[in-house]
Amino acid sequence: MESLGIDIKLLLAQIINFTLFFFIFKKFIATPFSNFLNEEKQKEIEKNELLEKAKKREEELALEEKKMREKLQKEYEQSLRQMKEEIEELRKKMLDQAKREAEEIKNKSKLYLEEEKQKLAKEIKNKLGDLSLSITENFLKEFLNEDLQKKINQNIIKNLTKKLN
Repeated sequence: MESLGIDIKLLLAQIINFTLFFFIFKKFIATPFSNFLNEEKQKEIEKNELLEKAKKREEELALEEKKMREKLQKEYEQSLRQMKEEIEELRKKMLDQAKREAEEIKNKSKLYLEEEKQKLAKEIKNKLGDLSLSITENFLKEFLNEDLQKKINQNIIKNLTKKLN
């Protein structure tokens, strides 16, 4: 081998050096670097999983928020509808009450007018009777004597009292 220009000692020293370099490189550089890369990959995977979980949670929260908004909207609409119904019912009650009160006032007014009419008619009859009596008295005084006047007056009074009652 020496004839080929290869020195065995040197080759053996290079093989030993390469082997030592390989083991040292593997133990102190390649393995830690491989472990570092594996840890980084694992961290990246965990980071992606956490991001995915966060994204899912965000979507769930958005969905819950949407459901809550819909629920609140429905409750609002239901409350609004119920309030409108109550207002309409109250309005109808107030209108009915106003109609009843107006009818009651109308009836009272009719009764009052009827009473006033009767009083006025009675007054007119009384005044008419008094006027008739005084006209008759004046007429009778001029033409009749006192006894005859008394009899006629009594007869007229009887007839008037019968008609008034």
